[in-house]
Amino acid sequence: MLIEYDGTAFSGWQLQPETRTVQGDIEAILEKLCGRRIAITGSGRTDAGVHALGQVAHADIGIDKLERIKTGLPAMLPDDIAVTEVKKVDSSFHARFRAISRLYSYRIEKNRHPLSNRYCHTLMRELVTADMQKAAELSIGENDWMAMAKEGSGNADWIVNVINTDVIDDESGWTFLIRANRFLRGMVRIWAGTLVSIGSGTAQPELITELLETKDREKAGSSLPGKGLTLMEVRYN
Repeated sequence: MLIEYDGTAFSGWQLQPETRTVQGDIEAILEKLCGRRIAITGSGRTDAGVHALGQVAHADIGIDKLERIKTGLPAMLPDDIAVTEVKKVDSSFHARFRAISRLYSYRIEKNRHPLSNRYCHTLMRELVTADMQKAAELSIGENDWMAMAKEGSGNADWIVNVINTDVIDDESGWTFLIRANRFLRGMVRIWAGTLVSIGSGTAQPELITELLETKDREKAGSSLPGKGLTLMEVRYN
């Protein structure tokens, strides 16, 4: 399943008791369509308020239910979730473990815009784009990201291979892009906050290198709000 959602009203992707989640809403509809509980597995767990244009998930179902799900699932979901594609894959496919990269975008606006406020972080000051671009470039490569991730994730390690990054500026703000083989809990929001610190002049671009080498969380930027973050794409072989 290829899934798009507005994360504003959700407590994240992952199923949780007594709170609304994207996984929970989709599984509830699948149960109605199939007459039994169908567990789904996403490519990753987006946090509360985080959006997605290209989330991927898989479920194991009887082939006789495929057409019913193709038509019924997109029609029955609430307005803030859309399943834009449903297709049969090989039984060895796994939405999380078979993914080779994920692309996230973080959007910052210079001024408040009520029609887009749900999808960006507003920062009413100028940032130095060139410094943020240099810092983003220093993020590329295989490194230990402990300094820019939240604790309590149960990770076996903190190694991430960042494949490419970009900082795009326009008249109204900035878009930070980062593609990697995996993402740690809170990683992109802390990374984006660190870029903002650098763009504000409170730190130099080389802070990124220092954080990756020392793993010192105290020097990283603040975690920016989830509403500016969107999972754009998940790639598979």
